[in-house]
Amino acid sequence: MSCTDVLNLALAVFCHAKEQPAQPALVVDEKQYSYAELASAAGRIATWLKKGSTSGEPIRVGILAARSFETYAGILGAAWAGGTYVPLNPKQPASRLQFILEKAGLSAVIVDRRGAAHLKDLKGALPRQVLLSEEVSAAVSASEVTSWSSLPTDDDTTPPAAVAPDHVAYIIFTSGTTGVPKGVAVSVSNVKHFLACERAMYHLDPKDRVAQFFETSFDVSVSEMFACWDGGASLHVVPENKVMAPAGFLRQHEITYWQSVPSAIMVMNRLKQLRPNTFPALRVAIFGGEGFTLELAKAFQEAAPNCFVDNHYGPTEATVACTYQRLTDPPVLTPERGTLSIGKPFAGTHAAIVGPAMNFLGPDEIGELVLSGPQVALGYFGDDQQTARRFPTLDHPRLGRSRWYLSGDLAFYDNVGNFHHLGRVDNQVKVMGHRVELEEIESHLRAVCRTEEVAAVAWPVVNGQPAGIIAFVCGGGVEAAQVREELRGRMPAYMIPARVLPLEALPLSTNGKVDRHMLRSLLEQKTA
Repeated sequence: MSCTDVLNLALAVFCHAKEQPAQPALVVDEKQYSYAELASAAGRIATWLKKGSTSGEPIRVGILAARSFETYAGILGAAWAGGTYVPLNPKQPASRLQFILEKAGLSAVIVDRRGAAHLKDLKGALPRQVLLSEEVSAAVSASEVTSWSSLPTDDDTTPPAAVAPDHVAYIIFTSGTTGVPKGVAVSVSNVKHFLACERAMYHLDPKDRVAQFFETSFDVSVSEMFACWDGGASLHVVPENKVMAPAGFLRQHEITYWQSVPSAIMVMNRLKQLRPNTFPALRVAIFGGEGFTLELAKAFQEAAPNCFVDNHYGPTEATVACTYQRLTDPPVLTPERGTLSIGKPFAGTHAAIVGPAMNFLGPDEIGELVLSGPQVALGYFGDDQQTARRFPTLDHPRLGRSRWYLSGDLAFYDNVGNFHHLGRVDNQVKVMGHRVELEEIESHLRAVCRTEEVAAVAWPVVNGQPAGIIAFVCGGGVEAAQVREELRGRMPAYMIPARVLPLEALPLSTNGKVDRHMLRSLLEQKTA
């Protein structure tokens, strides 16, 4: 069967296993796996999944694993079988994992050593088929347990199953505003369009070494894995204990392609790891998920002088990333923020700004950023009402009636078509009757405190309304009274933080972003 005959995310691994079987596909836990070895494992898992599935039922596979061979072979095996993979991050609480297991209607779950720690708590929610890296049968006796050594063997790996363009490639559960996770269903065609854009921009090939930095429950991992394997490159998995300080790993493995959040550079900068020419092998560095300040971007460019430094933007609902801005000279900055623009849309993607009445706005008008095109996801799994609300059909002056995703992000575009991200709509709070954007306060804090590690939160919340702003600043020698005095020369009085609190380091989420929820929890503990 030709490599062009099948629409399946696992196809590239199958093709490279035939064409360059000895090429490293995966390096994890200091062990190297060739394309042939990875394809063989994925094919065996696919055979196991298909043998255990009921005819006509969709194959949805939970991946209760992290940063292990089982993780990546399991994801590919699910795709190989013509199924859908659902990441289950072992670092998440059992209650959240149980919700996802029940909501997703899984037919199987693949578990590594980290995931096995949850099995006892999840026993009642596990699907019929369970594949374990080790025997833990006592904890899952109600399921059909298979160990890796018992997987079917097949010397001639069967090609990946053909699937339709609208087949669900993966479902990633993101945090919902109601506290209930939402499962974003992303199609094969969504991912294939994204990968085609990545291929055109970055030209990954077998000489590249890609860092696998993000958890698979965060959709940037889709880019790391599938863009890597699409180009026949090798995927180097960053160990858990090096994620927050990956400089040594990047150098040791001579990584050429790395994606991260700007917070990781903040940590590197604090540890004085961004010396000139620190990362000579890097040729592509992509950052996203947070505002990317010019100072951080320039510091990293000096440390990696041979690489593109790109700022990406894209919600999970628009398949990983859909706009980008390269660090240029002069840089394209968002006015009065000191951050890189999020740039222009990928080929085929449309971006626009709408007002509260869903009317399309013109240049320099601030509103909600909306997205349309081949990367916009199918919707929220099992939630037609939420899908209809967040993916409406709108009348665009040029595109006509078309389907859009409401991002919940505040933005505008300028006269040359560059988009500028101003933060979350829900980070635009009303204080004393005035609209306040927390990211704007943070931009002034960075300038006054001469540090990138700052954050602002609305606090306290009284009767559902913020009564003021609290700022957090990392680094010694912060004089709160002096900071507030300097801010008075830069901002209206209603925007001045009531308190400026020092921290040794900003708390980060599992995806490496600044964790505002944790900051609010710290304030709650102080007032309890």
